[in-house]
Amino acid sequence: MQATGGTRVQLQLFVQARASGQATSDQQNQLGKADSAMTLRRDDFAAKGFLSPEIETERNLLREKLAESIAAVEAASDRVTARSFAADVSQFTEHEILAFSFWLRCLGACQGGMLLAERGMASEALVLVRSGFEFLFFGAALLVEPRIFASLANGHDFERRKQARDMIRAGSEAGHLTEEQIALLREVEEEGASTKAPISAFDAAETSGLGFLYASAYRGLSMMASHATIAGTDSVLETQPDGTIKAVFGPSMSNVQFALGLIQRCLETAEAHFAPLLGAPAH
Repeated sequence: MQATGGTRVQLQLFVQARASGQATSDQQNQLGKADSAMTLRRDDFAAKGFLSPEIETERNLLREKLAESIAAVEAASDRVTARSFAADVSQFTEHEILAFSFWLRCLGACQGGMLLAERGMASEALVLVRSGFEFLFFGAALLVEPRIFASLANGHDFERRKQARDMIRAGSEAGHLTEEQIALLREVEEEGASTKAPISAFDAAETSGLGFLYASAYRGLSMMASHATIAGTDSVLETQPDGTIKAVFGPSMSNVQFALGLIQRCLETAEAHFAPLLGAPAH
C-alpha cells in the first residue's frame, strides 16, 4: 500500500538540502541490491514478525550494504556520547541540568532509532527520531533563554492538573474511579489551579534557531511516522506476486537510508548546539 508521497518528498528535500545522509550513485546501486536481498520472506516472519530470530541476519546484511551511512551515524554518536559522559553536571545551573537531560533523551532517541533502522524497522525508527528532535528543540532553547526553565517547571504542574481533570471526568462517568481516588485527583487539580501551559515545541525551535527543522523534519515525521495518519500506514501492506495484498510485518529496506540521514542530522545539529555546555571534545 502506498500513501500519498508528498510528506516523504518534503522530508527528502530537507535531507538533500542539508547534504546529510544523502546517497551517492554507488550507494543508490547498493540500496537497490539490498532492497532485493531483503525482500520479505513471509514464511520466516509470519509467525513472530519483528521478533523473529531471522531479523539479526537481515541486520547484518543491511549493515554490510549501508556500511558508509551507518559508519557516519555511529561516528557522530560516538563523539557526542564520549563528550556527554565526560561532562561534570555538578557544575551546571538548574537550566543547564535540564538542557543536558533533554540532550541525553535526544541522544537515546537517536541511538534507539539506529537500533531499529538497522533491523529494517524504519517506520518505528522515525517515531523515535521525531522525539529526538523535540528533545533537541527544548534543550537548545534552554541554553539560549534560561527563563524557559520556569515555563517548563510551571507547565509540568499544568499538565498534571489537566490530566487529573480529564481522569475525573472520564473516570466518574464510566465508573472507573472510587470516591477516594477522585478526591486524590481533585487535590492534584487544585494544586495546579494557577499554572499555565509550557512553551510549545514550535516556540522552543524558534527560540533556538531551529525553526526550519521544526517545519520540515518534526512536522513531516508527525505526519508520516508518529501520528495515526494515512501517510503513517505507507509501509504496512504490500502487493504480492499473485496479486493479493497482505501485511508486511518484517524487516524492509524501505526508508532505512532516509531514517539514517535524519538521525545523523539530529546528532550533528545537537552536537553544535550543546558544544558550549559539553566543553571541548576529548582527544
